[in-house]
Amino acid sequence: MANYKLQDVTLLQGRKIFIDANVLIYLFWPTGSHHFEQNYARVFRTLLRQGNVLYIDFLVISEVINRVLRIEHSKLNSGLSFKTFRDSQDGKDALDDIHTIIKGNILNRFNIEGKIFSNQEIEYLMVINDLDFVDKATVSLCSEKSMVLLTNDRDFKNSGLDILTGNPHIFN
Repeated sequence: MANYKLQDVTLLQGRKIFIDANVLIYLFWPTGSHHFEQNYARVFRTLLRQGNVLYIDFLVISEVINRVLRIEHSKLNSGLSFKTFRDSQDGKDALDDIHTIIKGNILNRFNIEGKIFSNQEIEYLMVINDLDFVDKATVSLCSEKSMVLLTNDRDFKNSGLDILTGNPHIFN
């Protein structure tokens, strides 16, 4: 396991890179975290230029859709319950915009990788520790496929994966 700072991205040329949901959000939606957005955009450009193969999975797509829709809910009409917003015209328009960005900017740049989990593996994912259920599935996939994880999520700090990150807390 190794942790790489974003400026070390060139050391990972030729490696498979799995992109976490938080990084996709920094890349394709304005979050107000300009520092992270700029740094991850720079690394994304470098990875593309280096020819690294980039991966996501179904769970990452799901997390991105759900998180971005919640961001749009808070920006457009936080006075409504989330489900009421999601069913409103504003919510449907926001979801359509999210789908358009995923289809036009993400699915054409990333390979979709998946994993079929056994009953035993699912039970292991239910062990309570520092990672949530989806994060444990990400660790399992990246470990099995020898992928470096590009993430800003410090929960992965002790995951045993090779991590490329701009989050200084992962190095502490």
